[in-house]
Amino acid sequence: MRLLKDVVLYVSFFGMLCFAGLSYYLFSKSNQAPMLVSTANNAQLNTQKAGIGDPFAEPTIPLSRTSDVAIRMPPVVQETEVRGDTTGFRRASNIMGINTADIKEDTSAIQFVDLFRSSIPFSETSPWGSGKQVVYDKHGWPTDLKGGQALTKFLNRLPAKTVPDGFYTVLFDGKGTIHYGNDASLVAHRNGMDIIEIKAGKDEILNASLVIRETDATDYIRNIRVLLPGGICNGNPYIRVDDETECNPGQYMSFAMHHEEIRYNPEYLNFVKDFQVIRFMNMSGMTRNPIEKWEDRHNMQESTWGGREGTYSRGAPAEIMIDIANRVNSDAWFSMPFKANDDYVRNFARLVSKELKPGLKAYIEYSNEIWNPIFSHHDYAINQGLKLGLSKDKNRAREKYHSYRSVEVFDIWEEEFGGTDRLVRVMGAWTSNPRMSNAILSYRDAFKKTDALAVAPYFGATIKEIQRAKNVDDIFKAINDKNSKKGFAASVRQMQQQAKVAEVFNVDLIAYEGGQHLVDWNTRKASDGNNELLYKANRDHRMGELYKKYLAAWEKAGGKMFVQFSAPRIFSWYGSWGIKEYISQSRSEAPKYDAILSYMEEKAGIESPDFNVSKMNTSTARNGVSIAKVTSPDEIWSLDDYWPIYAATKDSSKPTSVAAKWQAHWDERNLYLSISVNDGHVETGDGVEVVIEAEGQRNELSMMFTEDVTTNTLFTEIDSGYHITSVIPWKDVKGKPPEVDNVETAEKPAAKTTSKTEEEVVPEKVVPESGSSIYFDIKIFDVDKEREKKPLYFADRVDSKAGDRKLITSVVSSAKKLGHKEQEIENHLKQVILVD
Repeated sequence: MRLLKDVVLYVSFFGMLCFAGLSYYLFSKSNQAPMLVSTANNAQLNTQKAGIGDPFAEPTIPLSRTSDVAIRMPPVVQETEVRGDTTGFRRASNIMGINTADIKEDTSAIQFVDLFRSSIPFSETSPWGSGKQVVYDKHGWPTDLKGGQALTKFLNRLPAKTVPDGFYTVLFDGKGTIHYGNDASLVAHRNGMDIIEIKAGKDEILNASLVIRETDATDYIRNIRVLLPGGICNGNPYIRVDDETECNPGQYMSFAMHHEEIRYNPEYLNFVKDFQVIRFMNMSGMTRNPIEKWEDRHNMQESTWGGREGTYSRGAPAEIMIDIANRVNSDAWFSMPFKANDDYVRNFARLVSKELKPGLKAYIEYSNEIWNPIFSHHDYAINQGLKLGLSKDKNRAREKYHSYRSVEVFDIWEEEFGGTDRLVRVMGAWTSNPRMSNAILSYRDAFKKTDALAVAPYFGATIKEIQRAKNVDDIFKAINDKNSKKGFAASVRQMQQQAKVAEVFNVDLIAYEGGQHLVDWNTRKASDGNNELLYKANRDHRMGELYKKYLAAWEKAGGKMFVQFSAPRIFSWYGSWGIKEYISQSRSEAPKYDAILSYMEEKAGIESPDFNVSKMNTSTARNGVSIAKVTSPDEIWSLDDYWPIYAATKDSSKPTSVAAKWQAHWDERNLYLSISVNDGHVETGDGVEVVIEAEGQRNELSMMFTEDVTTNTLFTEIDSGYHITSVIPWKDVKGKPPEVDNVETAEKPAAKTTSKTEEEVVPEKVVPESGSSIYFDIKIFDVDKEREKKPLYFADRVDSKAGDRKLITSVVSSAKKLGHKEQEIENHLKQVILVD
């Protein structure tokens, strides 16, 4: 029965228990399952039995009394000068960026809801997978198999936890037969849709493939999508849920039905949202890519964006990269292909200028590591420099061409953007060679057209030091050896040297990449040499401690933006580059990731969620307060026992025209928030930002309430100002309800006896506990056109524990730039506890 329930939840059309159960029994698999066939032209399943109705309809649940004011997230911030900074602490420091991973079948970042986006192109698996004679259309779909087959892999050698076990929806157009293999097996089929199960075997390694063995030449199989199980709650793109029971009624959006709108894996968005800059070099597929013309670029219609390096069609289209930056409000870093002509550069710049949010910046760089001889653009720059007569010396010709072409690219982008206010023009350099940095910045006064000198101050150990190591301790000894040419101290010295160059030319020093660099290039397998020790070192808590020291040394040297390398990747013989090994890996299991987040939290004045009561300063805490449980509808929006919101202007003695108060209530399903703002001059852009989290979770719920925001939250303008009321489902607060942790004195609600229908409407797992703690961070934004500034008002960021009621964390206390003036933020601590 459980299988039927899961299948119905994921695809909304399998109403025949006997069919689903029989399919599962017949197609159960071992670790290396045989190919299982889906015939795309057989009879349609009868889905009208058992009252299932339209097989493609979303589940419908009657709206509750208060759901008509349910919020939608993430909010759109109307004032661009605020830069959309509503998703947490990261905007307070603006110091950290992230490099994306490649789009490939063996990339553990899992960027998309549709796993097929990262699959190997059918044509690239020939001759071991696809037949040599297969004919393809211009987008890579096989149109004529010529008696053979077309095979691809969409998951390849990934850790078992990279994607969830479960039932995946496969959608496709056309007629033919699709077979599934490795850890993917067919469960059920109907025209244009399959349900497959993906589950890693005993080896805990995920592999999944599909093969087209028959296709109709007049209506060939195409537009294949392999969709993750589950979906999201409407407006919260950062948390994946299994089914509609985890959302407020009517708010569930399944990936099967809404993949085009959702597009990105929630865990991926949740990861990248914490970084101010996203460098798309790897995702773009520009490495060794010889593309020259804009019309040859990778596009939205390609069968896949995966594949080998050096092919035109590999990598995400520009539209996708811009969209990701827009969705998480991060600046976007683009690297132009080394052979791209002026028309390509101009069209790219024009697209970014038009589509990137006005409040976001574009970092622009010509190619990547022109100095590095392992890349084809190294030799290309030499040849171009010699051809143009820039120098007779190969290295000098390369350096001068790099500088010369970079400025040409910068000029084109400046023309398309109408200036440089939204641009950061980046000149990439070789970290260990400050002479080269000097040369590329000084050539024809390139520094005058450059905003930042970018280096990659990696630290690690030499290959000899790695090979001599007997254990992980030896690896760390090598890293910390002050005389090591590749160690920590050497990296810091290089930072300092490059900082001096940047200072001379009056440009910022930034890091285009960085982190640990433990790799033995003489190996070719994971088991070769000391590779296992390198993996263990990257998983060791001491690596996290080094990262914190490393980032502090970078800042001390004068470094600005640091773009980490990289987004989740598996550890392998060619490096342990990912700050996480796979996208779903927890913070506690990834010391590099944890250290980076901790450093950002520290810079923003936020305690990390690894709470230790004995280390917390509770001396400034005010008396504890409680959020009352609703016992009647009349209490939901009551402001009888309100809390004031305090002004935070730099000169607190000056009167302000704005005051506010707020109150909250709760029940088993929702948190009810009321905010009343007394404002004598309500203007466009006035509003309230609310950040809520429960029990120390980092997945904060961020909302921006303004008159213009297109949500169902009630925003009412009144004579004295405006009033906001919002129903916030517990599931949106953190993905699961707050729970009491080791609290003996908290009163728990009595167990409820409900019918099956009631359990479906109010599942037991969404009921919060009396005594649970909540964090609030409320800011009032007030536009005053006469003063031409935006004063920031601050309520409380608080937390508490039931029982002994000790405060367990500090409060945000940092200055933040808004518009024309930097405002101070006062610190107000207060305990908030749910009570019956």
